[in-house]
Amino acid sequence: MRATRRSCSAHRRTETARITQRREVDAWRSLRLHVLRRFAARAVGLRWTDALVQTIVADLAPDDSFATLIGPLRRVPRRQWPRALAVAVALRHSWRRDGLTRLARRLHVSLARTTPGRHPRPSRDRLSGSAQRGQGSPHRSDPGRRS
Repeated sequence: MRATRRSCSAHRRTETARITQRREVDAWRSLRLHVLRRFAARAVGLRWTDALVQTIVADLAPDDSFATLIGPLRRVPRRQWPRALAVAVALRHSWRRDGLTRLARRLHVSLARTTPGRHPRPSRDRLSGSAQRGQGSPHRSDPGRRS
């Protein structure tokens, strides 16, 4: 008899907890959009910070491959944040080949292999370095003219 009373009492407590939780969920659902509007309005001046980047990466929940590919996030320089975020998103989409392919296409990142010894962007070689003889102002290319 005693065991039955305890199990009934435990069942009532569990049922009461479920009802309370359900009421809290319903209350939050009615407030959610209002609170998110306030958040969006106040986030207007948000800047790219370590905290924001770390939050985004943590929310994407990349696996251990992220540290292998990028290194410790806190040591990634600001100019590399877009790359770090792109890699975190790529890890999420890489479970299927077509998912990674679509993401790479959207972000304009090539997945093509480059042949060994070949620069992936050959146009850079032609544009780098000093001007060739006869280009630009005649005053710049004339070694005998010094002012």
